[in-house]
Amino acid sequence: MNSIAQKMNFALLSLTVLMFTISSVTIWVAVQTRASTDDLLNKALPNAIATIHMVDELGEMMINLMEYTNGEIEERADFKQNYDAFSEYKSQVVATNNAAISEDIAKVDVLQKNLVLFANSRIFDAFDPLAEQQAKLRIQTISEPLQALLLTMLEDVLTEAKKHDAPGGNTYQVTIEYYAELLDEVTDVQADFKRFLSGDTDAKAQFFTDADEFNHYIHRLIPLEKNASRLAQLDSAKRQFNHFLTTATELFQVFDNGAQLSAFRAVDYYGHNEYPRMKAILNKMADHSDNLLLKESERLNHAATIAVYILSIVILISATVLATIILFFRRSLFTPLKKVDKAINSLRMGQRDIEFDAAEDNELGRITQSLKTFQYELSEIDSLREENAKQKNVLKQDKIDLTNALENLKSAQSKLIETEKMSSLGSLVAGVSHEINTPLGISVTMASTLEDEHRKFMLKLHSGEIERTHLDNFGDVSNESFHVLNRSLRQASDLINSFKQVANDQTSEQLRDFELGALMREVYSTLHHLIKNRPITYVADIDENIPMVSYPGPIGQVFTNLFNNSIIHGFEDQSSGEITLTVRRINDHVSIVYHDTGKGLDEKAQKRIFEPFYTTRLGKGGSGMGMHIVYNLIVNTLQGEISVSSDNGAVFEIRLPMVITQNEVTYECI
Repeated sequence: MNSIAQKMNFALLSLTVLMFTISSVTIWVAVQTRASTDDLLNKALPNAIATIHMVDELGEMMINLMEYTNGEIEERADFKQNYDAFSEYKSQVVATNNAAISEDIAKVDVLQKNLVLFANSRIFDAFDPLAEQQAKLRIQTISEPLQALLLTMLEDVLTEAKKHDAPGGNTYQVTIEYYAELLDEVTDVQADFKRFLSGDTDAKAQFFTDADEFNHYIHRLIPLEKNASRLAQLDSAKRQFNHFLTTATELFQVFDNGAQLSAFRAVDYYGHNEYPRMKAILNKMADHSDNLLLKESERLNHAATIAVYILSIVILISATVLATIILFFRRSLFTPLKKVDKAINSLRMGQRDIEFDAAEDNELGRITQSLKTFQYELSEIDSLREENAKQKNVLKQDKIDLTNALENLKSAQSKLIETEKMSSLGSLVAGVSHEINTPLGISVTMASTLEDEHRKFMLKLHSGEIERTHLDNFGDVSNESFHVLNRSLRQASDLINSFKQVANDQTSEQLRDFELGALMREVYSTLHHLIKNRPITYVADIDENIPMVSYPGPIGQVFTNLFNNSIIHGFEDQSSGEITLTVRRINDHVSIVYHDTGKGLDEKAQKRIFEPFYTTRLGKGGSGMGMHIVYNLIVNTLQGEISVSSDNGAVFEIRLPMVITQNEVTYECI
């Protein structure tokens, strides 16, 4: 007789109609309580929690869109995470019989799909913050050295003015004003370009106006400047500014400065139109869930109130019977209900270690069992939160480990690059040794021949058998031997000097003046042995007198790597071929076209040839760093450009400035 209904029926049979009435009321209260509790725990509470989270995630997605348009590219990934969280909370909304709620859920589905389509098409796909950052970095890299140069020149003029001008004199006044104007114009064009990136439609025209002002002042300043050093610096500043102007013009043509403004407007449109609609629907769903919570709580409270009223009336009718019934209800109903209420309040306060009495097999026992289950589920949620926090810490540690691994990888890559350089220098030594071996061998042979002739001549001289013909023959042989010795030793000396210069350039990497044609001939003399015994011809078409102020070592390294790449890869399976080097001077730049008639490059190789560790001879001795070093040297060290194509073999087109500014030579991974 564990059921409350059974106990009440037994009381009715024993204690007359009054007890039957009391048991009926008690059964009704228990049923209403359970129904209200089930609706409270299974529908109202989950819906309320889910809709609150949906509103929060919707707001987070709007924040993601706004911060993305402000240049924070990582907000795109955060938007995806918040969108997935929104979908997860939406799936947790429990379906009800209310048609309005079902209709609101359907509207939310449509608006949610429209949101992701809108965000992708109008914001994420239309605006790329990374493009703006790259444009700013590119302009900053060019303009800052120019500003530093002009500032140095201005300070130099001011110092010279203080030394030479009398008090109150104005000999250098115009010159100083022009230098100051140049600095102002550089600052103005920088500001104009930044305003262009920010979407200012008038900034582009103002940029070119300020550029014209710069050229105006520099042309006015050159006739006034009498200092040769500063004249050279002015010429360098003019070239730097022209490079700055060319780069900015290219960016004007390819950069869409209206994309960010369009994205701002799209976010603003969504924030004032679609977002309020969706938020209003979610708030409506949240209000419905809150009303359902209040309704179920009122039902539960109403059932308890009715039970108290009826029991109070019964107490007035019969004190003795009512006392027994009160004790019965207090033990079987009121005390468990108080424990349930206390347990619910404790659960709301965050307590998760509530000890429940042994649950009887009745209605209140099942409520107690439900609370036990609910407590267990809440404990699991708390555990999940703690586990989530631990996982975040683990992820942070993993990030640190990955960063350390990346640093180790960079260190290993630097060592591989250094190994590649030393391998190239070793090849240079081997080539020079091979080339020097021939003239030195001839010299040794001729010295031996001359020694033998001298010995024979001296024997005839001491024996008195010397004749005029012997003297003439010895003289002819000696002259021929000396001629061959001088020619061979001079050739060996030239090779050694070329080797010393090339080796010094490739190891010291110092900025110096040199003639490009002479440098290319010196480098080729160290590589000639690679094709000396093969049916491969080398044709050089180089303009005369190309003076350069640059890094001869990296230029020689580039030519050496291209030459070795042709021998190892281009002519790997070919018996014959041709290597052509064409060098032309074009204004203040040099155009170098390197072409071999080898097997050429397919489309995939053309796209990846400059990537580090990319090689078509994997496992056959190829390191994959040779062409990466070529690209790194040309772009970072020599301040030039390189492109590759395939036309009856491989074609490399290189463009280098004839005069570059001093910088630190480094091999950086790009």
